[in-house]
Amino acid sequence: MSKLPGCKKSPALFWSPNRVKFDSCKYLRSLAKILSFFIICLALESVHAADFVLIHAGKLLAVPGQVSQSNKTIVVSQGRIVEIRDGFVAIDELQLSDDETAETVDLRESFVLPGLMDAHIHLMWSGRDHPPKKQGGGFTGQQSQLNNEDLTLWALRHARTTLASGFTTVREMASEPKVMFAVRDWINGGKFIGPRILAAGQPVTAVGGHGDNAGADGDPAGLDSSGLCDGLESCRRAVRVQHKRGSDIIKMMSTGGWADHTGTEQLFFYDEMEATVNAAHQLGMAVATHAYAGDAIADAVRAGVDSVEHGFGVTDATLKEMKKSNIYLVPTLSIAQRKNDGTTLYRDKYRAFERALDIGTPIAFGTDVGGIPHRYAAREFVYMVNLGMSPEAAIVSATINTAKLFRLENEVGTIEPGKLADIIAVNGNPLEDIESLQDISFVMKSGRVAKQNGVLKNIFLK
Repeated sequence: MSKLPGCKKSPALFWSPNRVKFDSCKYLRSLAKILSFFIICLALESVHAADFVLIHAGKLLAVPGQVSQSNKTIVVSQGRIVEIRDGFVAIDELQLSDDETAETVDLRESFVLPGLMDAHIHLMWSGRDHPPKKQGGGFTGQQSQLNNEDLTLWALRHARTTLASGFTTVREMASEPKVMFAVRDWINGGKFIGPRILAAGQPVTAVGGHGDNAGADGDPAGLDSSGLCDGLESCRRAVRVQHKRGSDIIKMMSTGGWADHTGTEQLFFYDEMEATVNAAHQLGMAVATHAYAGDAIADAVRAGVDSVEHGFGVTDATLKEMKKSNIYLVPTLSIAQRKNDGTTLYRDKYRAFERALDIGTPIAFGTDVGGIPHRYAAREFVYMVNLGMSPEAAIVSATINTAKLFRLENEVGTIEPGKLADIIAVNGNPLEDIESLQDISFVMKSGRVAKQNGVLKNIFLK
């Protein structure tokens, strides 16, 4: 390598061990080598993408809820599933043209199923798992020590962890919109590794309610407080501003919450909920409501929301109405596992999840990770099964049901020809041992292998 300009030995750095003199030439040459190697790796990653990928699946659960099959080959091309063949097909059986390439992924000892989906996550936060030398990652005061640069890197880190856990599509349920929409767009655009993201941006909440981070002197009508509303026109405007800024869905805070000590009771009047839902639906956006108290959930369901998040205090009458109207319960059991915690006591008092199972209310998988570290997302399956749901139904909730809630059932949720190639694999059989979903060995998202042999790739670029 030629001599780099401006190189000279510098005095010993004050922090250097034994105050060894610092050779800037040597340092810059080493840095240049590292950068060159990284650039080569990026080039190889993008150049060597095959036209076809053959996935040899020893066990395949192509459509959750149906019987799994043995010894199948999934043919993937241009990000989608082309066909599923019997047996383990060899590359020379594809009859490729001279300029087409193919590769094989050997999952003959694995259990293969569709990519999982989480309907309720927060990528900017991670429970008590904080960035180095900083506290925060939650609501209001806790988050104040993290600037947007911190939060962007933090969210990208959590997105990578989420994909490594087998979740290929998620709903991001309220974060700082500038950060979250940028992370969403760069990941969805294939520039960074992570799950496909639907983002809510700021939640629509009552002034002084759960998620009101404007401060006592903040302007409720200001753009920075655009999720706040008070009255029908204000709530309609809040929805329209979220849509304009880039929200995919609307999250409505029908009650207070534990994280910012705003309580569990109803905050919106029914007509404000109705105005919020109608404005969102007019714009083609689904509405998910954060809600705890039974009367608030009843009003939100009557207003026509698409899902109830948490729903710990829901009544049987409302669960039956949700079943009738195909409104999903997203139970988020993961945030109610700390002994003697208020959230846990409230959940255990009403046992809404168990009652929803008995009634047959549709259930979509959601964890509320962010309230807990993201690496624990798959524990939700264990909690669901321990409370009476079958492993099969738990997997359906995180694939077929969640895809319908996301309005993506024609794209994801099953392994069928024409759909996006979102495919994961585990070493055990989750239909027999649901805990095996906590150890994902293989992840493919949109036809790209993101994790193989338990190792997640570091880059994911076009």
